[in-house]
Amino acid sequence: MSTVDLQRPLSHTLSGWHSRPLSPKTTTGNGLFEMSTAAWGVMLACSVTAFITSAYLAWSAMTLSPVAGCSGGSVFDCEHVLHSRWSKVLSVPVSIPALLTHATVSSLLLVNPVSTRLRQLRWGVIGLASVAAGGAAVWFIGLQVFALGHLCPYCLVAHAAGLVLAGTFLWNHPVDRKAFRWIGAGGVGALAVLITLQATSEPPVTYQTIEYNSVPASIESGTNAGADADGTFFAPPASVSTSTAIHENFAQLGLSDLGIGSAAKFASVIINPASLLYGEVSAASQEPFKTVQVLGGVKLSTKDWPVVGDPDADIVFVEMFDYTCPHCQQTHKSLDAAREKFGERLAVIALPVPLDGKCNPTVRSTHASHSEACEIAKLSVAVWMVDRQKFAEFHDYLFESTPSYADALNHASSLVDKAKLTDVLSGSVPSEYIQRHVQLYQQAGSGKIPKLLFSRTTTVGAVDSAQAMIDLINRNR
Repeated sequence: MSTVDLQRPLSHTLSGWHSRPLSPKTTTGNGLFEMSTAAWGVMLACSVTAFITSAYLAWSAMTLSPVAGCSGGSVFDCEHVLHSRWSKVLSVPVSIPALLTHATVSSLLLVNPVSTRLRQLRWGVIGLASVAAGGAAVWFIGLQVFALGHLCPYCLVAHAAGLVLAGTFLWNHPVDRKAFRWIGAGGVGALAVLITLQATSEPPVTYQTIEYNSVPASIESGTNAGADADGTFFAPPASVSTSTAIHENFAQLGLSDLGIGSAAKFASVIINPASLLYGEVSAASQEPFKTVQVLGGVKLSTKDWPVVGDPDADIVFVEMFDYTCPHCQQTHKSLDAAREKFGERLAVIALPVPLDGKCNPTVRSTHASHSEACEIAKLSVAVWMVDRQKFAEFHDYLFESTPSYADALNHASSLVDKAKLTDVLSGSVPSEYIQRHVQLYQQAGSGKIPKLLFSRTTTVGAVDSAQAMIDLINRNR
């Protein structure tokens, strides 16, 4: 094996690789060690690999672009890892300091100063950066395995390169013992600072906020199906609007269940149709349901859509999610904590938007983890249609238990009237609701979920802490 002489310029060393004795660790006069050309090459390859990978992750973080090839809720899920609180330090993506570290190591490995003192300093910096990179790799791999439960393949490549880089340096230790001790202490200190900053800092914002100054163009141009006269009312499916209005009119007369006891009232409606009109007037005279405004002007009535909480609550906004989406599950936990904080003052219009191409045309390729998303979303809507009082309980169950469709159906059948649920699921209405959810999702820009739609802003991405959710609601109430 040929070796790189740390006491000679790199150009001289490279020219003499094949004529040098096979001495991987030959001491020099000033206590420095030689490093084999193989070890030098391994360190350079690892540093360049980690640099390229970190550069891609930094670009993805800065541009909010999805990471190619590893998202969708499986064990290998970069989106989950890169949107966690551990993906940043002091609000800076950790890929950026990693990028700078490996840029430094790569550059220094490619130069060989003439001055002995500069060569010592060069290897000291390389050693400190390598040991720090190796320690950080252990920390971040541990977080992915034990804290997050998901792995980022790109991150693992960078971390593996960092571990090999540190291991190669420590095995060859091309510095004297005193410098080696300082390098080890410095690497451990740098890792301790990183862990302390991440553990004690406020969790970074993991979502993007979009502000609206006016009604989106797609609504102004009249493309909002089911809109009212000013083009901003977002109505439920047309078939549901008609049947719901008739049902509510009959309900005003006590005819929601047409049994024998209702025969007389039903006959009076047949004999005197004006009584049905009276029912309409009576319904109209009552206090109307709350109307929520989102996307800068689109209006939804709380009586028309699945709601978790009191439909007349002081604070109401719209949540778009997929029950099979890990980021949505994370946001649900934060939202649950916020609901405990605000109590009955807070309600959420819950609109499932499946990440499944079978019912969402914006999804071009359905990940295996979302293969039952459409069926589960329709089941959720069906439970709401059968018994609105049970919807919140079933909604929480779907998020917290993450069941298969078969298990979810069994649970729903035990929660609400099974015959009515079967009847609703056999019809087209749940599918029509999901279609309307997807249409509003498209008006909100499609792309990532979860989305929280407020009057003048929309947040995109996971809200991973209760306090962040509470602050977000307070800013938009």
